[in-house]
Amino acid sequence: MKVLVINGSPKLEKSNSLRLTNAFIKGLQSETEAEIERLDIYRLNIEPCQGCLSCWKRTPGKCFKNDDMAGCIEKLIAADVIIWSFPLYYYSLPGRMKNFIDRQVPTMKPVMKDRYDGKGNGKHSSRYDLSHQRHVYISTCGFFSDKGNYDAVRAQMDLIHGVGNYTTLFCGEGEMFPVPMLNERIEEYLGYVSRAGVDYVRYGTILPATRQKLDELIMPKAEFEKMGDSYYAHCEAKAAKLAKEKAEAAEAK
Repeated sequence: MKVLVINGSPKLEKSNSLRLTNAFIKGLQSETEAEIERLDIYRLNIEPCQGCLSCWKRTPGKCFKNDDMAGCIEKLIAADVIIWSFPLYYYSLPGRMKNFIDRQVPTMKPVMKDRYDGKGNGKHSSRYDLSHQRHVYISTCGFFSDKGNYDAVRAQMDLIHGVGNYTTLFCGEGEMFPVPMLNERIEEYLGYVSRAGVDYVRYGTILPATRQKLDELIMPKAEFEKMGDSYYAHCEAKAAKLAKEKAEAAEAK
């Protein structure tokens, strides 16, 4: 099994979402032999799509831009499972990950087809037979729960893959993962994420019992929001103090 991880976090290895992804892969690898490769989008030179459609008209299947995306497309086509790992930014994907998705237009044919899943009113055919390929979306966000906050992401993936044709593992309270005092609870949660990887290999999905554990809050809503508000209040006070000191130093000159 070839597994391609798309790391869409600018934090790279320090990404909270990637920590979940690694736990999921740990479970997956405990059940099957898997060849894992990771693409760190923020380390790659991938320019924005210009919408010129040269990849349809002049050089079918090939973008004219000479950057890293051509090699990425080869890896995407070869993968059996693609894991999209990213933080939630403004209720959506990080900019460079959206750009990475936009640049996949060369993999599609211009001929339009009808769709019958009630999502949108048309689609394009793939140039490649990817019927065996599966997608997993793993992400953390800064809200206390993922509920409702990923609606825009789900709507986009419903259009791209079709309803029910991909797996999600979305986690609220993502900023709690580096907090030392929560290590025990975080490790417990990551254990359930690994269990999700086991489920995925065995059953092709995450079982309801595992999903129930993943849906549990890392810490109660009131405590989480109090801790977060206190932290950012401290940051604002520190920034205000530094700004005042700079202003006073400038006046002294």
